[in-house]
Amino acid sequence: MLRTQASPAQTALSDDAAVRSTDSDALVSRHCAHSLGYLDDPAATHFLSPSLRRAREQRPPLINIGTHARTWAIDTLVDQFLDQNENGAQPCQVLSLGAGTDSRFWRLKKKRRQHANASPPWQCANWVEVDFPEQTAPKARAIATKPDLKTWLGSSNVRIERGGLGLSSEHYTLVPGDLRHLEQLSESLLGGTSTRPPLDPTLPTLLLLECVLVYLEPEITASLLSWFCDTFRQARGSAIVGYDPFRLQDQFGTVMKRNLALRSLTLPGADSTPTLASLTDRFVAAGVKGPCGALSIKQIRDDVIPVEELERVAKIEQIDEVEELNLVLEHYAVSWANVTPPPPEENESSSQIGLRSRGTDS
Repeated sequence: MLRTQASPAQTALSDDAAVRSTDSDALVSRHCAHSLGYLDDPAATHFLSPSLRRAREQRPPLINIGTHARTWAIDTLVDQFLDQNENGAQPCQVLSLGAGTDSRFWRLKKKRRQHANASPPWQCANWVEVDFPEQTAPKARAIATKPDLKTWLGSSNVRIERGGLGLSSEHYTLVPGDLRHLEQLSESLLGGTSTRPPLDPTLPTLLLLECVLVYLEPEITASLLSWFCDTFRQARGSAIVGYDPFRLQDQFGTVMKRNLALRSLTLPGADSTPTLASLTDRFVAAGVKGPCGALSIKQIRDDVIPVEELERVAKIEQIDEVEELNLVLEHYAVSWANVTPPPPEENESSSQIGLRSRGTDS
């Protein structure tokens, strides 16, 4: 039988579908971590498709521990960003690219309401998420039809937009888009495609990139980061938070990439991040002028997460494969960057985001 070779367009569509499938993996991991008590993330359940609900997949302790540490670290950095702006009663905004079924908006908003006496009021003017339309359409429907999700959006004026592919509300906006098409992305976020553009370039903005850049060519990543720095540089307090695999040139990385290839998944950005330093180097190359840093998930567990939180997590499940756990966690990292340096009169730790070792002033 003759085989026809796939066209570049068909190959791109196939590659995109493979990348989108990774969001289901992450969602199931968060749901499993929530059901066992690693995370408090009930919103994740609402994004499970009927087939995922029926499957009732469980994750091994190694995955659950990694999901907890990754989520704890990113949530901590996002909380720092929200706190530094809300303490000054200055509105801010969050832009989450490649967000998929991420439920961080609901998790953090719920947490801040539960701890209203200890946390500043919610001053995030808009939380904006972008992903492929195949991802945003079902998420928009879920949000609009599930009261447990809809009630957190700030008002009853929740609108399905962009031909059913997006959603807007007082505090949350969902935008379909392709990160590889920067001009169209910028127009969707800043160009006034609706009554009010999703983003205001004068407000401090956090760019959130959770396991996104490894699926992009390095040139696209560089353009994306430069666009963000150029657009929001004048809004003092703007920052970037990323989560990525790195150091995949060793045997672990070779095996990982071979296994992913069986799912038609490639990692175009992997070779550009051989070290922790390479994760922050790309921020500096994009125009970041403030403090930046990166820590592996193993370092975050060893040095940053509070001991009492680690002890709580250790009671949930017993893990025997400690060496395997450490090997995996050594190949994933959280990175951060403050787009502008703090004013001379301000203390860096109080006005800039960053993970800090236990016992240091936060």
